[in-house]
Amino acid sequence: MRGQSSPRWQVLLLHRPGAPLIAGLPAAVRSAVRAGQELGPDRIVIAGADDDFLRRWSFQLHAAGVPTLGDKLGSAALDARLPLLALDADCFPDEEALTDFAAAAGARDARRALSGRPAAALRQAPAALGAGTKPPEDVHAKALAASDGADVAAGAFFDTRSSGAALAADALYARLAKDNDGYLARFDRKLSIAITRCLLPFPVTPNHVTTAGLILGLLGAWWLAAPSARQQFYGALVLWFCCLLDGCDGEIARLKHLSSPSGAAYDVWADHFSHLMTFVALPIGVARLHPGQNWLVPGALLVSGFLACGFSVWYLVLRVPEDKRGPMALTVERIASRDYVYLIVALTAIGRLDWFVWAAALGSHAFNAWLWVESRKVVAAA
Repeated sequence: MRGQSSPRWQVLLLHRPGAPLIAGLPAAVRSAVRAGQELGPDRIVIAGADDDFLRRWSFQLHAAGVPTLGDKLGSAALDARLPLLALDADCFPDEEALTDFAAAAGARDARRALSGRPAAALRQAPAALGAGTKPPEDVHAKALAASDGADVAAGAFFDTRSSGAALAADALYARLAKDNDGYLARFDRKLSIAITRCLLPFPVTPNHVTTAGLILGLLGAWWLAAPSARQQFYGALVLWFCCLLDGCDGEIARLKHLSSPSGAAYDVWADHFSHLMTFVALPIGVARLHPGQNWLVPGALLVSGFLACGFSVWYLVLRVPEDKRGPMALTVERIASRDYVYLIVALTAIGRLDWFVWAAALGSHAFNAWLWVESRKVVAAA
């Protein structure tokens, strides 16, 4: 509904100190972000939220895109003239839940029941509830307790009481997989989510994880270049762990609503640099492990093939808006993912990393040529 011609709103939430976090965020914060993104209200008021709460979750609340107020303003936080949408403290709306509920309610009082209690209530005349004269917490209780209004079944909400908090978090974790995950990255995703779940209770940001992955990626590349099969194997294992961290930073960003253009750009360039150092280290390590052989040609082919594929994937796929990429894009992104790390791990385990260097040196150029041939077919068909 945001951005469309829609009535002005005010959203009223309640935060209870000590309430459990849902995948790293309080339910009130999740509700505020969802309300801001879907309804674009005039304001969001969180009763029970002091200045410390608002400061702690300021980045996420900023993502709501509208002013978010706490207890500091008291009764003045609410406007007696604006329709009021109150959400229960022990639940938060799923995607499109508020849009669906508001559309079904229309310009009338309505409520949405969840597990035998009101999860959301829309009140067209909040002045009758004390808006503007009474504390927001009192208004919140009256808005949900009022028995008048239509019962609306539209909109899905998560119940966070008792074991419901864990179930709600599990539902959020289950949505972290992406369509462009590589074929083996789908297995990695299960492991990365397990790591993410361990990190969520701590003040860890996506940039922290990206930086850790970059440092470990450079360490793994350094060990790949070592003249020792055992050390190369350890380097391959470190690179595999970096693949897991590469999923964690995005997962934390989405779950904690910490996404930003600068963070996304940092993640992309850190990945590119780590990839490049890995492909530079591979022929160096093979040459040091197998002295007496000329590895200059396959090494040059490997690095140039990596750079050519990186440019082609960006030029033909990534720079194109997602809705215009076409069916080939998904296959390309999966093939160009970090699944190759599994092959590096397997070959370093048997001391045959030279096989990968030759295969990747030739295969990268073949893949690059295929990209341009397929892209021309798509253009010709259009």
